[in-house]
Amino acid sequence: MRENREIALAMEEAKRAGRKMALATVVRVKGSAYRREGANGVISGGCLEPDVTEVAKQVMADGRPVLKRYDLDEDFVWGLGLGCPGTVDIWIEPVSDDGTEKVTDTSRSSVEENAEGQGFAGKEGLS
Repeated sequence: MRENREIALAMEEAKRAGRKMALATVVRVKGSAYRREGANGVISGGCLEPDVTEVAKQVMADGRPVLKRYDLDEDFVWGLGLGCPGTVDIWIEPVSDDGTEKVTDTSRSSVEENAEGQGFAGKEGLS
């Protein structure tokens, strides 16, 4: 609950400052990962956030959500064998100007439709 409150406060602050916002949510986990489905805000032990931040910048710029897949293996985190070996799908979406509703529907069917539309059936085209 504390994390959700922090996210809501950050969204209110961004709205007051007139900044665009995006929200990243873990929508699928296969294998082992730091966070489970539904987690947002802090979505990993820190290894995914830098890339998710860059994707979020693009999402805020063009207003289109992105489904991003991360294959976490032994060498993913700094080549030191840290982290959890699994696959994590992150839904990164713009937040409406009023900061109270997400712009897009994040239901499982909506995410899956978006994934199919992006050719998300396999690793091709993904980082």
